[in-house]
Amino acid sequence: MITFDNVSMQYDSKHTALRNINIKIDKGEFVFIVGPSGAGKSTFVKMLTHELTPASGKVIVDGVDITNLNRSEVPYYRRKLGIVFQDFRLLQEKPFLKILHLFSV
Repeated sequence: MITFDNVSMQYDSKHTALRNINIKIDKGEFVFIVGPSGAGKSTFVKMLTHELTPASGKVIVDGVDITNLNRSEVPYYRRKLGIVFQDFRLLQEKPFLKILHLFSV
């Protein structure tokens, strides 16, 4: 389960990427993040991967608040993630479903 609890992110005084985001994604749900340029999609994913931490609020994954993970915990956390980006081309000669099968546990 993924929960964003009142998450906000502001890059500077003029650019608010996310404001008071509250979302709960249950186990087994399949989610697409769509929107125009500058809507906060990349910021959302970067918070989920712990590349960015929110200015306020909490990001909770499988019951663990990842907002304050220390640097040594981040690689172990990321090993549990599976994210496919729009231009993902790890193995160009293989169909997408075969790539997923290669990395399934």
